[in-house]
Amino acid sequence: MESQSIEYKKTWRDLRQNYASFGLPKVGKQDAKRIATICAFANTEGGKLYIGLDDAALDVSNETLIQNLHLTEGDCLTRACMLAFYPDPEKWVTGAYIKVAYFENDADILYQDEIHGPLILQVEKTMDLIYSKYMKALISYDDIYRKETFFFPRAAFRELLLNAVIHKDYLSTTPIQIRIYKDKIRLWNDGALPKEVPVEDLYKEHVSKPCNPNLANVFFKCGMIESWARGFSKITRYCEEENAKLPEIDLSLGGVTARCFASDKYLALMNEHQETENVPLNVPLTERQKTTQKILDIIKTNPYVTRTELSDLTGISPDDIKWQLKQLKDKKVIARVGADKGGYWEIVSGDEK
Repeated sequence: MESQSIEYKKTWRDLRQNYASFGLPKVGKQDAKRIATICAFANTEGGKLYIGLDDAALDVSNETLIQNLHLTEGDCLTRACMLAFYPDPEKWVTGAYIKVAYFENDADILYQDEIHGPLILQVEKTMDLIYSKYMKALISYDDIYRKETFFFPRAAFRELLLNAVIHKDYLSTTPIQIRIYKDKIRLWNDGALPKEVPVEDLYKEHVSKPCNPNLANVFFKCGMIESWARGFSKITRYCEEENAKLPEIDLSLGGVTARCFASDKYLALMNEHQETENVPLNVPLTERQKTTQKILDIIKTNPYVTRTELSDLTGISPDDIKWQLKQLKDKKVIARVGADKGGYWEIVSGDEK
């Protein structure tokens, strides 16, 4: 159903007839309308624009959609249909869910979650959970621009997770298991690789032969995967783009295990963060720490300095100043005394904790 945040378009015609002199596309009235639609979404609260659907397509019954996906056998639904779309597939298939846990070490679990529901939703729910709760983004600065770095590319891990969901042995009662540490991930799936694709050939050209072809077809029709065995090629590209290490795939634990390790860039940032946890304020700082030191020096000189003044004095945006001050307050390095107006900053500790 179309709404303020959802729009359906039956076709999207390519822009045609480039202007030879400028190399720019010629935009007709219809194209202008389409661009206006995108701009409207971008300038409000955003939304989803579906190409290839029109309002009439939404009038198709669930029964017709299921039949078009070839998810019936006679008058019965297939197991792939139930796994993909039924709200509680575990009612029929034990272990059709995903477990995630954060390990301080191989023995100690700090916290854990389980992701249930239809498989078609489990992947994105798991991705959102991992990259918001379990994966710590380290902060660095490129000049005045704040950057977040995760230790493994999100797009690459999504491909690994989709691969695990589609290739899992659903006769097994064991769920997919994801162990997360501060600098590595172990994704385990109770399944097997096709005999035509040995583990040493996964990153080479190979054929597409999913263990659950009907389930793979659902994910393909939903636009979540391709059907050309390009998953590991895409993983390679995503890792290269972020200078990340390629996942190591092995069959040592009675299933398929993908081991993802932190990139060298992330490890360097992590060491840098650890090294600065107890650095005295009067010790010369690295390039990354200079911004924080500059703020502290100004506060020591003028405890009544405002965020706007800090922004002017450091050349850093007000939002970044606000974030820096919050970090220093959270670490108990500084404290705010009195109200926002008329109050002042106090340096609580001589060390960054």
